[in-house]
Amino acid sequence: MITLHDLHLEDLQNKLHPSVFEEHQDYQILILRLPEQINNKFNFNSHGFIIIEKDVYHYDQIQANLVPFPNGLDDLYHFLDSKIDILMHDIESIQEEIALLEDALYQKFTSRFMEHWHAFKKELSQSERVIIKSVDTLELFITKSKTNASFPLSEFYDLHEHLERTLRSNANANDQLNNLYNYYTLRSNDRMNHSIYILTIISVIFLPLNLVVGFFGMNTGGLPFQKIESGTAYASITMILFTLGIIASVLWKIKKDKFSPAPE
Repeated sequence: MITLHDLHLEDLQNKLHPSVFEEHQDYQILILRLPEQINNKFNFNSHGFIIIEKDVYHYDQIQANLVPFPNGLDDLYHFLDSKIDILMHDIESIQEEIALLEDALYQKFTSRFMEHWHAFKKELSQSERVIIKSVDTLELFITKSKTNASFPLSEFYDLHEHLERTLRSNANANDQLNNLYNYYTLRSNDRMNHSIYILTIISVIFLPLNLVVGFFGMNTGGLPFQKIESGTAYASITMILFTLGIIASVLWKIKKDKFSPAPE
C-alpha cells in the first residue's frame, strides 16, 4: 500500500495541474500536462505517475486510484510515447490547416480570415506554453533518474527529443501564423489607403463644384448669366466644362505619378 502525501494526492487529482517532478523520501511523483486534440480543439490534461525504483503507478483520475504498470518504466515510456506521437500528429494537422488558410488568403482576401487566425493562435500559444513546461519537467526527470542502472535512458532521451521536436513544430506553426497576420495587415492597410485615395479624388472633383453651385445660388444681383434667357443652360455647361477640366487634371496627375522614374 502506497501512502501519499496529501498535497501530492491533490496534485494527482488535479486534471489541469502543470507539469512537475518532485522527489519524496518514499517515492517520486511525475506529472506531465500535455495538449490533446478533442473535437478539433486542444484540451490540456495532466497525467500523474508515482515511481518507486522500478515500479511505476499511473493515477487514474476516473477511478481515483493508482494503477500499476506491469513493466514499470518501460510501460511508462510506451504510455508517454503514444501520447507524444498523437500530439505530434495533431500539430502537423494544424500546420496543414494553416497552409490551407494561407492558400485561401492568397486567392481571396476576406475578413473571415481573422476568425480562423484567432482560433489557431489561441490554441498554439497555449499549447506552446504547456509543452515548454513538459519538456523541462521531462528533462529534470531524466537527469534525476539516469543514475539508476535499470532506467531506460536511451528510450527516454528519444522521448524527450520527440517532445522537443513537437515544440519546434508548434513554434513554427506560430511563426507561420504571425507571418500570415503581417501579410493580412499589409493588405488591409493597402486596401484602406486605396479607399482613402479614391475618396480624396472624389473630394477634389466635387468640392470645387459645391463652391460653384453655392456661388450661383447666392441671392444677390449681378450674377453671371442672370439676365440671359438661357442662363441656366450656360451655367450648366460651364459647370460641366469645369468638372471635365478638374477630372483631366486629376488623371494627368495620376498618370504622371505612375510613370515618373523612381528617385535614385
